[in-house]
Amino acid sequence: MKTKVARMAIAILTAFGIGVYTGTGIGDSGPGATVAADDAAVHIVKDGETLWDIARGIADVRGQDIRETIYELQINNDIGDNDNLQPGQRIIIR
Repeated sequence: MKTKVARMAIAILTAFGIGVYTGTGIGDSGPGATVAADDAAVHIVKDGETLWDIARGIADVRGQDIRETIYELQINNDIGDNDNLQPGQRIIIR
């Protein structure tokens, strides 16, 4: 499980870094892809993925409490406490 989280975090940060460096988006736009968008990364939700799944890798990399990361994702993406993510939904990561 930790390996999966670490891989997700590395993918998100790599996509973000390359996108910022080159000024372009990278990766495919299919489910589960992470692409750069200006000063943020965009994660495409996979089937069955939760906000906690996405936030866990980000929080680990940032050394941040996962609850803070979830709150930031909710605010940046207008997601309520009881909202379910949908496959293909784009989650902005700042």
